[in-house]
Amino acid sequence: MSDTAKTVPISGRISQSDYDFLMQHSFGGKVTASEKLRFIASFFRQYHEHFESFSEGVEELNRITAPARKNLRELEESQKTDSDLIDLAANLLPQGVAYLSSRQTRPSSEKEELTYLLETEERLLEIVLRLVEQVLRMGLTRQAPAYNPQLLHGKLETIKELVGLISDQDTAK
Repeated sequence: MSDTAKTVPISGRISQSDYDFLMQHSFGGKVTASEKLRFIASFFRQYHEHFESFSEGVEELNRITAPARKNLRELEESQKTDSDLIDLAANLLPQGVAYLSSRQTRPSSEKEELTYLLETEERLLEIVLRLVEQVLRMGLTRQAPAYNPQLLHGKLETIKELVGLISDQDTAK
């Protein structure tokens, strides 16, 4: 928030634990409770606005998960290992959440509602199927490209059965 922006005075009370939390964090060098509250209000507004578009939503989710992903990368480096499953989930799951978050505005007419629903369903299905397809690819080899090379052993039986049933159904048509 710009220091020269017009401000509006507000007054309110917060719990002691919220105050303690507020005061123990620097929030980008903010010192006083007022500075910190202005920062939090601005941050929350920007956070909400970011989820109005898909690409900004993905960026925001990546920013939120950056510390965890950095931690995982450092641990992987330390342990000399990596996981395609972690990479896949960290990439595709935020896309699904960001897409869903970007669909906050309802269609302006009843006529557009079904199109809106169909588009949402189709896009989420594409993301889910990409995830499923990539996990299945990981299961093609005896050793999955994961921290635990045996991670998928015995866990794809139901999926194999379902794929077989779908194949049988397609053949019967």
